[in-house]
Amino acid sequence: MAIRVRRRAEARWAGTVPTGKGHIRTASGALDSDYSLRSREADDAEFNTNPEELIGAGLAGCFAMSVANLLNVDGYADVGVTAKAMVQLEQTDAGFRITEITLSVTGSAAGLTDDEFALIADEAKRTCPVSLALAGTTITLSEKRVVG
Repeated sequence: MAIRVRRRAEARWAGTVPTGKGHIRTASGALDSDYSLRSREADDAEFNTNPEELIGAGLAGCFAMSVANLLNVDGYADVGVTAKAMVQLEQTDAGFRITEITLSVTGSAAGLTDDEFALIADEAKRTCPVSLALAGTTITLSEKRVVG
């Protein structure tokens, strides 16, 4: 039987882009946050979320689950995975674009080697549903096995 899951989110915006503000929320209630041009441009925790941060969180979450699943399928035990995504937004001649996402992952599992972890991380990058949805963006991957 095929599994089909639908997730909902909503965003509202009021005013001009430079001075206006928006609000993003998810149906689950996990996210309910304001956003603005300042939250997209500033690297300051004082400001709320932004679309690029949410894309990064979605990719990191999906990717960590994918790596953990592949490790489990391959028979590894005591699995631990941490994924981080850095989303780069740039103003280009064609307008603002997400030009690159740097995805880093660390992981550990009993008996896992560096080479095996690199292969599994690469497979997760190729098969993670969010990675596939972001296929129009360059995703650069670095991986590191954690010993212990």
